[in-house]
Amino acid sequence: MDDRLSGLLLFLRERFASDSRPEDVEAYLTAEGYDRGQIGEIIALLFADLPSDSPRRNRMASSSATTFRVLGPHERGRFAPDAWGHLLSLAGAGVLSASELEHVIERALLQIDGRIALDDLRSLMELSGFGDAAAGTEQLPVH
Repeated sequence: MDDRLSGLLLFLRERFASDSRPEDVEAYLTAEGYDRGQIGEIIALLFADLPSDSPRRNRMASSSATTFRVLGPHERGRFAPDAWGHLLSLAGAGVLSASELEHVIERALLQIDGRIALDDLRSLMELSGFGDAAAGTEQLPVH
């Protein structure tokens, strides 16, 4: 682990109380400009050395919001940020299971040429039988 990451982990441990929610740490890191992959790594390291009876560790283990899908190298240039955010919000809200999320991602990559926009994704999901999921979570914020 490099010195910069060690320093960040030390800072986060000082800034956030032992019973802080992982979502609060994630929101802070997002505001600081970290991407989702970096945030996932940082949160995993931050909570890795906590005792198993720690309130923060127990909350993290029971929270489904700490699990998220990161774009693969072949997907990075294909999904528009709002389309990817929409998929993550659907998965985070429990509208799409992990396997359904993968199914939608795979179908979008195979059936849509070029950049996958939010409208394209919604149309694909509606045609695939996810009509309510494609339209029903427009109000969910993506962090």
